[in-house]
Amino acid sequence: MDYINPLFDKPAITNSKKPIAKRPQKSHKQRSVRKDKTHNIKFPVSPLIQMKLKSFCKQAARIERQRGRESISQTKFNTILLRFALQHEEIINWTHEYSDTKVYMHTNILETEYTEVGGPHGLAIRKNLSERKVVYHMIHSVLTWMEGEGSLEKIL
Repeated sequence: MDYINPLFDKPAITNSKKPIAKRPQKSHKQRSVRKDKTHNIKFPVSPLIQMKLKSFCKQAARIERQRGRESISQTKFNTILLRFALQHEEIINWTHEYSDTKVYMHTNILETEYTEVGGPHGLAIRKNLSERKVVYHMIHSVLTWMEGEGSLEKIL
């Protein structure tokens, strides 16, 4: 059976040109991690702790404005508290009662600081706790320290 269109009766057309040489591929270098990359950790808060954190944040914002700096957000304030706890591990009390309240606050610590909390040799591994529990105990301990002998100016 022949085709009605004679174009289909012809043999297949082949390309007689030389194949194009492929370009040599560049070696892909691993991209370096940004120095300012942050890691978000959220931790549960009770209504009382949430109220304390917000109150101290407003006080810190007022102090920062008096110093001529920009006001700080709640997440940034929580991060400052966590950094202070990482630098002063002696004030951390690991016996606070932990309960997941389904109400969370956040911290954004640098990736280098995150390795101290949740890295392969971080506090979470050493204390056999989750990262959220570690951050909860640290923030709670700093709040207790601030209410007792500490001050907000030392932290800022």
